[in-house]
Amino acid sequence: MEESKDYEEFLDGFKVFAKQMEALNEQAYYLYKPQVDDICQREASQKEVGWLMDWLLQYAGDDRMLGLYKQVCRAYWQKYPETIAFYIMEYRKWYDPESLKGTKWEYLLNEDKDFEED
Repeated sequence: MEESKDYEEFLDGFKVFAKQMEALNEQAYYLYKPQVDDICQREASQKEVGWLMDWLLQYAGDDRMLGLYKQVCRAYWQKYPETIAFYIMEYRKWYDPESLKGTKWEYLLNEDKDFEED
């Protein structure tokens, strides 16, 4: 019985955390949407695109934020193909590592682990 109560308390805490994350993603979307629209309507520097992609990556697990991430990728893949390829791979490492397994990019999954061990 006590175990059940502990589990329910854990779930309640997790639900609160999930709602907070949802609210954070909501705020991030409304913060970054105008920035993405702006950068996609003009010619930005590679540094500016990379900076925005760094920030968007933090929230790209959310579907709407992923949409913004993709919008920037589509707008700049021809102008900065290496930068955009890097951020696509970073997205895959963070949010879809299974898609890299068995490919020539599988080594990317261990890249950060090697860095952390140093």
